[in-house]
Amino acid sequence: MKKFVLFVAVAATLGLTSCKKDWTCTCNYPDEPETSYEIKDQTKKDAEATCEDKASVGGVTFSTGSYCSTTKK
Repeated sequence: MKKFVLFVAVAATLGLTSCKKDWTCTCNYPDEPETSYEIKDQTKKDAEATCEDKASVGGVTFSTGSYCSTTKK
C-alpha cells in the first residue's frame, strides 16, 4: 500500500509540473517570405501566446492574428 501511495504522489507531482521546452514560431504574412523564430524554455500555452501576440518581419512588429503557428522544436 505504501508503494501505491508513493507512486500516486510521484505521478501527481509530475502531472502538475509544467514542461518547459523550446518552440518554433512560424509566421506567414501576405506578400512576405515565411518567417520563423525560436521561443526558448516556455510552456506550450505561453509559447503559443507569445507567437500569436507579436512577431517581427524586417524589424517591423506586427500583430499577427492567425498568421503564426507554434511547433515543438
